[in-house]
Amino acid sequence: MGCRRRIAILLSVAALVVSAHVLSPPASAAPAYDIRRGPNHSERVVLTFDDCPRSLDSFESVVEYAYEENIGLVLALTGKCITEFLDEEDEDLVRLARQHGQYVINHSINHRDLRQFTCAQVAAELRAPGVVTNFGRPPHGGINKAVRCGYERVKMRPWLWNFSTRDWTGKSRSEVVDSVVANSRKGATVLMHMQWRGFDPRALDRMKEGLEDRGLRLCRAYGGATGGIRTSPTMLPQRLPC
Repeated sequence: MGCRRRIAILLSVAALVVSAHVLSPPASAAPAYDIRRGPNHSERVVLTFDDCPRSLDSFESVVEYAYEENIGLVLALTGKCITEFLDEEDEDLVRLARQHGQYVINHSINHRDLRQFTCAQVAAELRAPGVVTNFGRPPHGGINKAVRCGYERVKMRPWLWNFSTRDWTGKSRSEVVDSVVANSRKGATVLMHMQWRGFDPRALDRMKEGLEDRGLRLCRAYGGATGGIRTSPTMLPQRLPC
């Protein structure tokens, strides 16, 4: 085989190798962030509750039940709510939830529609006394360029939902439970609110039972049922340990 021919073959092979390397994505490439599923990359359903509880007793009963049943709820508390309970009940709701293995995310300070603000104003609404962490839920799910800019500025990712129970329309506990069981899918994020009827140990028990009947499981509390440290971290992992 002539020298020129050998060189031509070698160059062709090298070009194919380079082309394959450029066009093929790395095997370990992380999937694109899904704003509706957030950091839940599992097939488990995540129950989330926004805003503020009706009372400290109702909040304690839910986080204690979730802890005992190894359920990991995502609680999006407003800064105003946190401050009110510190003043009136002398209780830190964020610490209480985390000590029971629950995941706490930001929900702004005043629960205003962030789409009316500038980037800097959005960022200010996401800071203390709101929950300081790396994931947050914009009130009403409102997202635009300025809102995204504000979240990026405070190094926080917005986390929305796959479906809402619309519990705020005054649905009964049974109606909220039925909505969760009927509409949940693998890996879904479900939106509810702490001041309405789904935020109740009996409701959670029925949701869990109904979902299991459909072959679906709920996200687990931080640390799971293995014992050891159960206090969830200030900064959530990029892959929630559901």
